[in-house]
Amino acid sequence: MNRIRLFNLFLFSIFIIFSLFVFRIREYGSDSVDFQIVLRLMAWGGGILIAFIYFYKFGFRVSNNHEFLFFAFILLAILMLPFSMLPFRSFVVVLSYAAFYFYFKYVKSRFGDDFLLYSISLSFFIVVCFSYFYYLALPDLGRHIYWLNDVLFVSPRMSGVFSTSNAMGGFCAVYCLFLLHSFNKSVITKSFFIIAFLLSLAALLLSDSKTAFISFIFSSLFLYRRNKFILFVILSGIIFTSLLIIYAAFDFYGFLGHVSRHGDPEEVLTFTGRTYIWPAVFDMALERPFTGYGIGVTSLALPRLEDIIGYTPAHAHNLILQAFFSLGLGGMLCITAILGYNFVIKCKNRLGNSMAVYIIITSLFEASFLSGVAGYSIIPVIYMVLSKEK
Repeated sequence: MNRIRLFNLFLFSIFIIFSLFVFRIREYGSDSVDFQIVLRLMAWGGGILIAFIYFYKFGFRVSNNHEFLFFAFILLAILMLPFSMLPFRSFVVVLSYAAFYFYFKYVKSRFGDDFLLYSISLSFFIVVCFSYFYYLALPDLGRHIYWLNDVLFVSPRMSGVFSTSNAMGGFCAVYCLFLLHSFNKSVITKSFFIIAFLLSLAALLLSDSKTAFISFIFSSLFLYRRNKFILFVILSGIIFTSLLIIYAAFDFYGFLGHVSRHGDPEEVLTFTGRTYIWPAVFDMALERPFTGYGIGVTSLALPRLEDIIGYTPAHAHNLILQAFFSLGLGGMLCITAILGYNFVIKCKNRLGNSMAVYIIITSLFEASFLSGVAGYSIIPVIYMVLSKEK
């Protein structure tokens, strides 16, 4: 690897670290300056600047219709900034989306898909290693914490360098998919793959994120050609699911109590409270159906729901509903088109197909990349749209 590639690999790793890490240093800094966002703005600004210089010299073009839909979504988000509850906050969020998109497109356009996969594999490995350090050495930071009866509890669930355990699980699921595809294409060595995959899979299990784990299992099947092993896995899954259904038929509430995180059947029946969140958020979205409340302002708009459902959700817990809430009907149609395009056009890139499955499954119960500033969850979306051929 020549010096230019090594230098860009270093820049890519810095971009990922500054963009994904939750450094938790706000309480140690200035009351008026959020150092977390300062570091991220440095990464996003640097990524956009590098991409701008490259595309200014060699030209920029949208390579396929799927990418065009995502590009149109970013333009729509920019156009809707004046209607946001907090236009500057929404601007920062849109800036983060644009930074990931243009920087990843720059790396893929200049160095090719294999170098992009290699860069992701290495930089994500750094994130996993630091997550284990947080988890083992700094448990108050690297694990899920919660208040119960005015007592702060530290759970065994791993959150690592992320703010939540679900984010840690989702990141590890995405990383495992990248590792499997990179190894299949001989982009990474066997020894690195084994170490990175086992560490990432263990972190996924430690996060106890059921949505991330199920999404990984289903989406990973699309990385391979249909063969006897894949058929065996599918058949085993069908048999296991059938046994669970039989068990549930004899002791329904006992089954729900066993599979729920806290032993409460209501957690499963309401999808961890989502059946309360969805109608409440939808009713709020109907109050501003054409403009929405603004992208990235969910945490400020949803406190109104505390009187309705008893607590304030972090987001809408559904990607399409989140788009409707944030950008109105236009945003909802854009996101629906981005997801639906996968059913119209066949993609030869197996990782692109796998990422599409992952996004579709997780978007049913999570807001995906629309929950706030861009993080790991926007990377599958960007790779998915860039992997389509003209």
